[in-house]
Amino acid sequence: MKTEATIVGAGPTGLLAAETISKKGYNVAVFEEHKRVGYPVHCAGMISVEGFKRLGVEPDPLFHQNTVYGGRVYSNDGSCLTIKDNKPRAYIIDRGSFDKHLADRAVDAGVDICLGSRVEEIVLKQGVASSLKIDSSDVKSEVFIDAEGAKGRLLARSGIDTGQQGVYNGFNTELCVDSIEADMVEVWFDTEIAKDFFVWVIPISENRVRCGLGTSESNGATKLKKFVKKRFNKDSNTIHSGLICTGGPVNQTVYPGLMLVGDVAGQVKPTTAGGVVIGGLCGKIAGETTVKALESGNVQLLDEYDSAWRAKYGSELQTMLFLRSILNRMDNDRMNRIFSAFIEEGLEDKFTRLVEDGDMDMQADVIKRAVSDPVILGALAKSAGRIALSEILSVFRF
Repeated sequence: MKTEATIVGAGPTGLLAAETISKKGYNVAVFEEHKRVGYPVHCAGMISVEGFKRLGVEPDPLFHQNTVYGGRVYSNDGSCLTIKDNKPRAYIIDRGSFDKHLADRAVDAGVDICLGSRVEEIVLKQGVASSLKIDSSDVKSEVFIDAEGAKGRLLARSGIDTGQQGVYNGFNTELCVDSIEADMVEVWFDTEIAKDFFVWVIPISENRVRCGLGTSESNGATKLKKFVKKRFNKDSNTIHSGLICTGGPVNQTVYPGLMLVGDVAGQVKPTTAGGVVIGGLCGKIAGETTVKALESGNVQLLDEYDSAWRAKYGSELQTMLFLRSILNRMDNDRMNRIFSAFIEEGLEDKFTRLVEDGDMDMQADVIKRAVSDPVILGALAKSAGRIALSEILSVFRF
């Protein structure tokens, strides 16, 4: 089998890249190891309103489940900051149906999606990607795009070490509850439950939620069950697990004949591990770069992909990574004191205004404005101490 462009992975990033290339008339194949697009589901299923616009996707009743306006953020001792906008901020989606929607769009554009096709190896000849090994056959192509997800199993088999950091375990469950604010998400910071990340509660309706956590530890499923029992007095019988990326972009995303996109490239928000929007946008850039290379007959033009996506999103991801590094240094005691100081200073309105003016996907501006605000800095100095404040200022180079 021979194609002009071949993509590993039928997640949103790979599908958007494939659609972009196929719309220009090129022969594109996507290989997905699972027998259904979008399954198993590893995602919390929340995408910003602006993110949908950026990706060029309209919310559809087939996958749109709910709309949220803000959130309540909790520390370990139950202290709560409420941040709510007067306009919709994010859509809650059925991720499996969302991916299927993108797959249908790609197929309509002419993409060939091969399900149940587990790629065993990206074959390199003299350092250049030349084919994929699937079962006993080889798939040859002019251009390869690796959208396989976190960890990079195929890259490792090909001898490529991206040095990806901050890949943690994620656990998720869905359950019926007695009641929940249907337009507000919950975020819980508790290092005893979710070390180096947080717990999320996402309302699907007034009586159903998606609850999960990320952690650098291995016992996340047990911790999630305990949280669900404490928060809702319910048992979580089915827990899904996957990987989340919080370590920022890898150093190199282009190799001869091969581009990396999405989770495997670290094109994921380190603050929230959300990768659909920025990963999808980078997938489109990879698609556009592929078209340019194929049109010119010069695959060396793929080198432009790395600088192109970093020019648009590299600084954003780096700023989010700085904030993630600060959050990872916070133990429960320090976080409790920070929350207490924020509440005592009456900063909820200030944070709400920052969020109203901010962007869920491109967070650099709101992060920098928050950590340069004298009132917020005063509360941080009061609660976290001079050492913590100096850490924050040094990270953001103030």
